[in-house]
Amino acid sequence: MKKLVVLVLFIMATSLVSAAVSSEYYGESPKIIVSLANQDPDPVEPGKIVEVSFKMDNQGTLANNVVFDIEPEYPFSLLPGEAKTKILGTLGTSQNGERTVFVKYKLKVDQNAVDGSHEIKVRYKTENFDLWNMLEDLIIKVQSKDAILSVEKYTTTPEVVAPGSKAKLMIGLRNHASSILKDVKITLDLGKSGDEQTPFAPVGSTNEKVISVVDAQGYIPLEFSLMADPDAKSKVYKVPLKMQYSDIINKNYSKTLIIAVVVGAEPDISVYIDSTKVYTAGKTGEVTVKIVNKGLTDVKFLNVNLDKADGYKVLSPYEVYLGNIDSDDYETADFKLGIDKTSKGKTILPLTIEYKDANNADYKKKVNLELPIYTSSEAKRLGLVEGNGKIKWIIVVIVIVGGFFGYRMWRKKHRK
Repeated sequence: MKKLVVLVLFIMATSLVSAAVSSEYYGESPKIIVSLANQDPDPVEPGKIVEVSFKMDNQGTLANNVVFDIEPEYPFSLLPGEAKTKILGTLGTSQNGERTVFVKYKLKVDQNAVDGSHEIKVRYKTENFDLWNMLEDLIIKVQSKDAILSVEKYTTTPEVVAPGSKAKLMIGLRNHASSILKDVKITLDLGKSGDEQTPFAPVGSTNEKVISVVDAQGYIPLEFSLMADPDAKSKVYKVPLKMQYSDIINKNYSKTLIIAVVVGAEPDISVYIDSTKVYTAGKTGEVTVKIVNKGLTDVKFLNVNLDKADGYKVLSPYEVYLGNIDSDDYETADFKLGIDKTSKGKTILPLTIEYKDANNADYKKKVNLELPIYTSSEAKRLGLVEGNGKIKWIIVVIVIVGGFFGYRMWRKKHRK
């Protein structure tokens, strides 16, 4: 019985010693919590310097010879002269009020860093602990100042849209940010632009395109099908293009740009002789040339020049300025000509016509007009000229004189 009591007392004593040892080595100890207290600026732009402050809070027992170390990886690097490892000494407890310390570093962000949240690795150790405590999931935010989405280029096919015709408008978007852009909405404002109404309507789709994501530095082509109004005037139309999108940190952007769409058509000019007062060789008369604008667009600054050639002489100015001719309208130019006596059958009148369309594109047209030349007998037979006028007057005079003398003789006879 005594032996049993002694054995029980021995076991109890051993347990108390073991508990004391466990308490000394595995019970109370330093309990350090590390967090990223601040980054300045927040967020930091690529290529800039950021100051980060780490907070070390000891919620356990006294920590001696505390050492803090940073392990920067891309896109971060330490500034020259900045110590990687910092010896902090003793970190107190809650009882003495010296349990918190801040550790600061200045880091350079790479110029090509992608926008977003980047992890920074740090570690620490204390006295009596040879192993480092590695800390992860500490985040530094990198963000370009503005996430820029731009129109890199745009084209219309055809380049000049004829009234009443279809065209394809291609718009190329470029994401200049180093992170994705999302919820991109592109809208063509086909209503009123300034003081004028844009003469376009979407065909086959709406005037709005939506893109869920545009990759960093990515390029996205968009295509709109448009139709110009049949009565659209030839000119340059300004079309507002509205862009709305968000960046990776959900910052919203909205801006309106202006693109230009040209409406116009190649002028359709007809030139012919409207009338003439010269029909036979050796005669002089006026020739009227008519210029008709049969096209959809107006023409401006129209000038007509009658070039020199054999068979005639120009007795008036060679050049006639007519100015503007509206669509479905005409103007005339008059030239006084002397037809050579040797001309037979026809005389060619070479004309050079220069003008601009409504969008100031230059045009030059050369035409050869045929002026018919008749013989005297042909002209009389066709009723283009009258017969010999002298004979007609002689007959008239003879009739008058004969009548006069006949009347006198009649009076004398009756007086007797």
